Amino acid sequence: MRSPSMSNASPLESDSAVAQRRSIGAKSLRQLCLPALRFAGFWTAVLLPFVLASLLVSGLVSQHPWLVGGLLAVNFAGLVLGRDYKS
Repeated sequence: MRSPSMSNASPLESDSAVAQRRSIGAKSLRQLCLPALRFAGFWTAVLLPFVLASLLVSGLVSQHPWLVGGLLAVNFAGLVLGRDYKS
């Protein structure tokens, strides 16, 4: 007498179908978020130098050097994120 073979496969979906659905979800999330990040990065990199220049002219650079350092870091991040943005 033969013993019935047990399968670990889900009766509803196979593992490859689940993996494919997850990759599609991640891809669509990336397609939604990436243009928004590029947009924000581009405009941050464009506008933030004006804020930095006004801090330099007003003399706040010497009073708040950590603020200027943080803004420079954000500006650099904007340059990196927004480099492929096409308006």
